[in-house]
Amino acid sequence: MSLLTPIVSTDPASPRLTVYDETAGTRMEFSGVTLENWANKIANMLVEEFEFDDPSATPTIVVDLPISWQAAVLPIGIYNAGLTFTVSPGAADANTDAGDTNTPNPNLVFTTVDRLENWPKGTDVVVVSNDPFGRGVTETGGTLPPGIVDFGPTVRFYGDQYFGDSPELADWSAPTDGESATGTTAERILIPAWTSREEFDANVMAPLAAGGSVVVIAGMASADRIEQIAEAEKVTARRA
Repeated sequence: MSLLTPIVSTDPASPRLTVYDETAGTRMEFSGVTLENWANKIANMLVEEFEFDDPSATPTIVVDLPISWQAAVLPIGIYNAGLTFTVSPGAADANTDAGDTNTPNPNLVFTTVDRLENWPKGTDVVVVSNDPFGRGVTETGGTLPPGIVDFGPTVRFYGDQYFGDSPELADWSAPTDGESATGTTAERILIPAWTSREEFDANVMAPLAAGGSVVVIAGMASADRIEQIAEAEKVTARRA
């Protein structure tokens, strides 16, 4: 059963993830069905393309991407496959040449063209383009070195149903102390950029587990612009 089955079975059409990219001027919205579709494709890619199908193994996966819809969808797909990940320090900043020096020998890295050189040769690397519609690097006129996987056209090949073992979405339910807290009820939450797996869990996974949805803004946005987005998206709660 897919990680997101509880969402899809109760309310498949409502928005669950909305990402504003202020630099590109785009807004991408994912319903429960669309988000599950991506999560399943990513899980299938991890299992079939990279053979991460041994339940006793714990491959080290690094997400080295600036905040974007891809940076949000990829971790959900990784979790869907029963795997986990780390976020490269500085990855959230599009202007930072991140490179996770704390993970010298990862099994797999998701990164951008600009950050390829930060990772050791021989590392399995998937390059994710900044195309708002998910087209790959080569599909948008770029080139990649031999052996580097182009995320867009590769993940698209895989099935949109995942039949492996996925964890329960409820595993990410935010703990409570008897009082209502953001992320424990079904709210539409405006969240900040995350810089670690723990922040991703609290800001994205916990609201989804509560039956809610998240809105994230990538790039520079003025206070007035943030208020404009919050009003347009009917945000009911915010994370500092």
